[in-house]
Amino acid sequence: MKVAIIVFPGSNCDSDLHYVLENLCHVSAEYVPSTATSLDGFDAVMLPGGFSYGDYLRCGAIAALTPIMGAVRQFADSGKPVIGICNGFQILTEAHLLPGVLKKNDNLKFICRPVALQVENNATPFTTKYVKDEKIHLPIAHSDGNFYADPATIDELEQNHQIVFRYVDQNPNGSVNDIAGICNRRGNVVGMMPHPERASEKIVGNDDGFKVFQSLLTLKH
Repeated sequence: MKVAIIVFPGSNCDSDLHYVLENLCHVSAEYVPSTATSLDGFDAVMLPGGFSYGDYLRCGAIAALTPIMGAVRQFADSGKPVIGICNGFQILTEAHLLPGVLKKNDNLKFICRPVALQVENNATPFTTKYVKDEKIHLPIAHSDGNFYADPATIDELEQNHQIVFRYVDQNPNGSVNDIAGICNRRGNVVGMMPHPERASEKIVGNDDGFKVFQSLLTLKH
């Protein structure tokens, strides 16, 4: 398996993804700059967290217009797996590869702490190693993680089982229906605000996120 990690100006979680993929999953991971125009030869694409283009205009708004996003769209349209984490999730919504938007947190503050989640959909390429309704803990680190969509879109997401992760115990940012992660209708494009790459080894205190990457590996078996 060969995984593309898209690097935008201001990305800062790209090296974390690279470490998990290369050192823990033992697969080939390659940094792909936002100026690239092709994703030929890759089996999966990951958009990392960070502050692409300094979060100017809106988080992910400028990154969504970069050359690589045309290739990401073609990649997604072909049915191959794409995941956006934190800022990557924001970019996917700005590029209209996922519905909704990520607004400012309700408290208008940057939140950086572990949160409890429930796995709502374990049928995506990134969640098959989880059990449905499994409760996990992952860290969040964002100012704009408040997921919003109009009521009709929310109903569609719920009815089509497109909610992938949901906050439990406490909603940290005000997201509608406690939504922490979603997927597209086809299920191959996933966006999530929590950081699984920061919780993939017990040495850091928690490896609940590692199943996101283990799930991807099963696609090649």
